[in-house]
Amino acid sequence: MKSTVQRLLFIVFCAAGLASPALGVTVPDLYEVTLPVTGDRDAAFVDALKAVAVRISGQRDAGSRLGRGTSNPRQYVQRFGVTADNQLEVGFDGVAVDRLLGDVGLPIWGRERPATLVLLTVDAADGSARWIDSRTATAERDIVAKAARQRGLPVIWPESDAGLAGASSPADLLRVATSYNANAALYGRARADGAGGYSVRWTLVSQDGASEASGSLDEGVHLAADTFARVYAASGSSLDSVVVEVSGIENLDAYAGTLNYLEAMTLVRGVALENVSGETLRFRLAVRGDVATLRRALALDNRLVPLASGEGATDRLQLRYQR
Repeated sequence: MKSTVQRLLFIVFCAAGLASPALGVTVPDLYEVTLPVTGDRDAAFVDALKAVAVRISGQRDAGSRLGRGTSNPRQYVQRFGVTADNQLEVGFDGVAVDRLLGDVGLPIWGRERPATLVLLTVDAADGSARWIDSRTATAERDIVAKAARQRGLPVIWPESDAGLAGASSPADLLRVATSYNANAALYGRARADGAGGYSVRWTLVSQDGASEASGSLDEGVHLAADTFARVYAASGSSLDSVVVEVSGIENLDAYAGTLNYLEAMTLVRGVALENVSGETLRFRLAVRGDVATLRRALALDNRLVPLASGEGATDRLQLRYQR
């Protein structure tokens, strides 16, 4: 069997270009920050590192927990530049930043993140209400979108208000989210607070349940990011071993697609093929977190579907490949 596995590996690696699947929900620029330079440029690099720490860890207080890491933030920088309007653009070394977060006890929230449909309605003084959609530029949408970029939360806006009226129950919100290929719905009802801003009641709904928060327009983004980080972020300083059995591998394209898919996941730090039995392959993965964290990350994309018989396992996952 070992020689069979080795021959299969050789063939697949030679044909790796045949399949390069993308994860369903990815945020490619998590380690890139743009912010204004209002004073000392070294201070701007510190602010940029703190902003990345919040985005990668999912912890709002991450910037204050970096310790000596802020004494020389440029050691984590891969590239930077200053725009004509004095904006500092910084691209950080992801490996170095992850190591720093692990050293100070902060988790890592990977690139694979839930897509969140934002359903925001604004109540006017005359009693009417308007939905914020993807087609009309508004100040309210800009505020939410800016907060989402800061937290690394991928958001989707509805194309119109069609079908949104009356969608306020968790089941209705999930139905609308699914129609937009989103993993969660963030519903907010905003009212003017009399001071030039808005008071918003936010509800976040996903397959894991519902949670609520009240506050400003950006509080909904923080609710979603805080909630998802608790579910998907994992320790950056330790690795666990998880066995993954994948059935339904009918050809080399399916094999290459599965291998590339697993290796591309941020949680996965190593993939080894242990056994081939017909259309079922057994991999051993080195992962951040545990089998539950990996299962939740896989659920964001239906490429590999868990089998019922593997739900209770503590050290393995049984999955089925689907195109």
